Amino acid sequence: MSRHDVAEAAFDVSAALIVVLDRAGRIMRFNAACERLTGHREADVTGQLLWPLVLDEAEAARAETVYAGMAPGSPIGTYQNYWMTPQGERRYIDWQTTHLLGGDGEIELLVATGVDVTGERLARLALQESEERFRALFDHSGDGVVLIDPHDSSMPWRIVECNVAFADMNGFRRSDLVGQSIDVLHEDDLMAREGPALLEWIRTQGHTAKGEGTHRRRDGRVFPIESTSRLLVLGGRELVLGIDRDITERKRTETQLLALNERLAHDARHDALTGLPNRVLLTDRLRQELARAQRHRTQLAVMFVDLDDFKRVNDTLGHAAGDELLRQVAARVQSTLRPSDTVARVGGDEFVLVVPDLGSAHHAARVALRVQEAVTAPLRVAGLDVTVGCSVGISVAPQDGTGVEDLLRQADLAMYEAKGAGKNAFRFFAAAMDSAAQERLQLELRLRAAIEAETLTLQYQPQVDVCSGQVVGLEALARWVDAERGSVPPDEFIPLAEDTGLIVPLGAWVLDEACRQAALWRLTVPVAVNVSPVQLNREDFPDVVATTLALHSLPPQLLKLELTERLTIRDPVLAARQLGRLRELGVRLSLDDFGAGQSSFASLMRLPLHELKLDRSMLANVTDDPASWQVIEALMALARSLQLPIVVEGVETPAQLSALRSLGCHIAQGYLTGRPQSPDVVARLMTLEGLEVNSDTGRP
Repeated sequence: MSRHDVAEAAFDVSAALIVVLDRAGRIMRFNAACERLTGHREADVTGQLLWPLVLDEAEAARAETVYAGMAPGSPIGTYQNYWMTPQGERRYIDWQTTHLLGGDGEIELLVATGVDVTGERLARLALQESEERFRALFDHSGDGVVLIDPHDSSMPWRIVECNVAFADMNGFRRSDLVGQSIDVLHEDDLMAREGPALLEWIRTQGHTAKGEGTHRRRDGRVFPIESTSRLLVLGGRELVLGIDRDITERKRTETQLLALNERLAHDARHDALTGLPNRVLLTDRLRQELARAQRHRTQLAVMFVDLDDFKRVNDTLGHAAGDELLRQVAARVQSTLRPSDTVARVGGDEFVLVVPDLGSAHHAARVALRVQEAVTAPLRVAGLDVTVGCSVGISVAPQDGTGVEDLLRQADLAMYEAKGAGKNAFRFFAAAMDSAAQERLQLELRLRAAIEAETLTLQYQPQVDVCSGQVVGLEALARWVDAERGSVPPDEFIPLAEDTGLIVPLGAWVLDEACRQAALWRLTVPVAVNVSPVQLNREDFPDVVATTLALHSLPPQLLKLELTERLTIRDPVLAARQLGRLRELGVRLSLDDFGAGQSSFASLMRLPLHELKLDRSMLANVTDDPASWQVIEALMALARSLQLPIVVEGVETPAQLSALRSLGCHIAQGYLTGRPQSPDVVARLMTLEGLEVNSDTGRP
């Protein structure tokens, strides 16, 4: 059982009332004893102000005033008030309060431990009414009650009388205690030494004096007590009446609650997997180090570290292995730094380093190299030696700024620059990166608006039979003309859409518009639509395709989905499952970018494809370079062995077209055979080709 479980059990089994309040007096915890007394369930009152729930109007006002006067550093306080039961009965509660301070040194929580002392209070009233009633209370009280003579010259603070409960609590018989000094229950001669001062203190407290101390039982065990003392006169003698309670359980509960609070506070500021500071603690430490750097006029580096190819480890070895790798990386990075440096985990495989007291920017570069060396050394994970790299972005204060968020953002931008440079590299932040990031953000916002307003358009490029010259298909291509920026190239806004997730709504619009146009034209050749891996990785994508086909009454064999070759590398199992569902719909499937050097031929054999589309880079030197000719010839042979036709894109010269004919390729796409055109132009061209189409585009 964990410490948390023990604390929770103690919290609810304790006979004491335990309530935890925030600084505003709202209930955070409300234990079972509180529930039994008030009839309110903890789940129902959490977050509510305590006073109106349990106190009458006058008591509530007094409690609110006392609560408002609390301040850090004030001593452990006691407080008494009435709580109302569901039957309208007032129960007198004796409270012991403890302040829990937050990171700012101010009171964050108040833990109040209370005991229902209604019985004792009535008993004390009875004492005032008659000695007879006092005697009955004395003998039958559940608490330890003792009468002490503080003025006996022969015996310091002699026990005149005590009840059985008092004797039992201390491990003695009643007859063993009467006549002895109360110091028999202390670890030293406390009353002999401090008795006069204590008596004076009791007098100053008025009606009752309450405090805490310890008693030593007959067996030698020392335990904590809460003692309420008052002066009274019996038989003409001034005596001290003490009512003692063993508060061992209360103290244990308070200790457990404090430990629980410390654990919760730690967990709130540390990463659960690695134990490193999380973003909350990182921000706090960075703010402190920036202030110190400003005072001492020193430099400080913020480094954003992102692991390269971490997803490969997760996908191949599983998440447990990925977690173990992260723990080892965290330990290695921490070992390269000084005790004064900070390393935090802020994301899945992302770490941030704060390195103060830099001698120069070159010092930061040396730290980055040490981190990379530590990370790239082989790691033993799941019984295997695993190697990962890391990309590091660096921002330096005060050169790059003095704001926490600015430095973190700048280091992040520099890290992405390092990744773009080929990974396992480091880059310092430059102002141009910030400008590029702002430009990219503005472009993203305008693209999002264009997608929502459906102001993008489609152009269509023909796919042509190289022997007959007939159009055998069309590829739908998204085009964007922005009101401010003019024409934005697809190779600029399509990657942006993929990085930001906008490819999902953009792809859905392209699919819908292409199917709408194909149905309106009454095409007899398929229209091809590019599909991003982001789209295909969504479980609902086949359903989106089926719904779109049904909406426009387009036969599925007239829709061709062109899938990037990257998909087969990322997740071949998911690719095969999704493509299988699409093939069952009757949709044609084409693998784009074929031959770019990424695909596993074994994985190609498992995918339910209808066609391969040769990457345009393969055709660039086919007329001049015999090696390029041989590569295309080999790819053609592979395609024939898989019984898959090939479409070659990027055909721009008659020489290239002639070479394709010689190689036995039948379908080409490129500027030579037809440029992308608007729907109305395509309709006219296809009519001239002898294809029967409806020339109405259906939209102005």
